[in-house]
Amino acid sequence: GESRDCQGMPPCPSPCMDVYCPPLRMVLFPILLQCFWMADSHSVPVRRSSSIVSRAKVGNAPRIMRSMGNERARDAVTWIPQSSVQSQDCEAVASVVRAAGSKFGEAFGSEDEILARQFLLDRKGDVQDASEKLKRAVEWRRDFGPAPIPMEIYRDEEINSAKCFLHESFDKEGRPVVVVNVRNHVIGEYPQSSSQALCVATIENALQKMEDPNGQLAVIFNLNGFSLRNADFKFAKFLVQALYKYYPQRLGAAYFIDAPILFQGPWRIVKPWLRRYASLVSFVRAGDVSKLFAEPAHAPKLS
Repeated sequence: GESRDCQGMPPCPSPCMDVYCPPLRMVLFPILLQCFWMADSHSVPVRRSSSIVSRAKVGNAPRIMRSMGNERARDAVTWIPQSSVQSQDCEAVASVVRAAGSKFGEAFGSEDEILARQFLLDRKGDVQDASEKLKRAVEWRRDFGPAPIPMEIYRDEEINSAKCFLHESFDKEGRPVVVVNVRNHVIGEYPQSSSQALCVATIENALQKMEDPNGQLAVIFNLNGFSLRNADFKFAKFLVQALYKYYPQRLGAAYFIDAPILFQGPWRIVKPWLRRYASLVSFVRAGDVSKLFAEPAHAPKLS
């Protein structure tokens, strides 16, 4: 049968060996070395997500990546169902709010109680851990810029490139959908500050669109036409850290559309950064994207 040794990737022309497929070793080895210094020891909590396709396997990362750092005990958490958010102890939420300070939700354009519940949920009800993580997030967000992010911070031409946008329709799970056309993101074409501002603005626009303030979002990464000039590891690290540190429990699913063989190398580099978030990743064919929506006509047009 077809080889499936690429951890959820489409089958290769020949079975994968060691870390990379033979045709890719010489191309991707320098990229692997480039990304050593960017690895950190933060773990990322995730929950399992059902999908119409095979999910990326958790674990089995190359030994060289597993050595990047051990998970801290307090970060080795499991996800609590979103339905339990409303049942969080009111006193615990109030304690987090008091510890974080008054009107901290304004930094994210949100309400204090909503943020307190999200971080308390992320920390499995540990008030101290939730308070500390929330205070760090609020400090980061205030330093990053006002909420909502002013459009002048990111460039008009970057917006018009359609590299990242909030889709008009929800998926079949009722989640707002962010679409990322990866081939339109070229390393060095725009300042990192502009790309990061566009990323944060899009995430927060998606959160504002939610009917349930404790809901989650889905991200569609369109990998059609992907090349190594799109493999921006610095920005990928920012995105992973933002979702874990500053917007915890908000990612519900990530769909990688039409991933080419060339994507195997970058994926093996990025996957260990995701830690357990990797279980939210699904590889999907473009023809199956419509199945992610209640009505096929609601699916984004990908090319």
